[in-house]
Amino acid sequence: MAEQMNYAILGLGKFGFKVADTIAKTGVSILVADADTEKVDSVAGLFDSAVSLNLNNTEALQNIGLENINTVIIDLAGDIEGSIMCTMTAFEAGVDRIIATVDNMRAGEILKKLGADEVIMPEEEAALRLAKTLISEDFLEYTDVGDGLCIVKIRVKESWNNKSIRRLNLHEKNGITIVAVELDNGLSTDFSADYILHSGQPIVLAMKREELYQFV
Repeated sequence: MAEQMNYAILGLGKFGFKVADTIAKTGVSILVADADTEKVDSVAGLFDSAVSLNLNNTEALQNIGLENINTVIIDLAGDIEGSIMCTMTAFEAGVDRIIATVDNMRAGEILKKLGADEVIMPEEEAALRLAKTLISEDFLEYTDVGDGLCIVKIRVKESWNNKSIRRLNLHEKNGITIVAVELDNGLSTDFSADYILHSGQPIVLAMKREELYQFV
């Protein structure tokens, strides 16, 4: 049996709350914490545990059981002191995965040195997704998954029409993997290398970010 994953969201900004709400709906255990008591009280019924505490206070953070948490998401972008305290405390508690939001890359570099596994700039990533969509009508969705990689949903190019995945050979030529194709009943991962693509058909690709610009 797979180990039960436990999550903690430290900071209930728009990003933190959205992540917490989405995770909670899957039925897994989740702890949320924020310095704003009214905000915590307003969402307490949605989560297993909701606590109000000073996220800049190491002692307070040490008392919420982070040693029992697998993944911590810190949403205190703009509050570098609080982000540092949360990152260090989570790291010292042995949390497996620490993700933090930042509002600039310098802050991200600092948090990574202190133990953060990933840093996210929510506004920048949202802007990038919008820009890509505006630039090309064939570009449908963009998700940055870290380490220079991204997942994109595009429409099949005209030049790929009626060609098999094997013939296109995207993985060998460009390091691009087709992970899903859209059929009549939705996205499917059940297809072979001999599957024939059709112009305008939505497909999902995994690739390095530098390969992205050939699609927009």
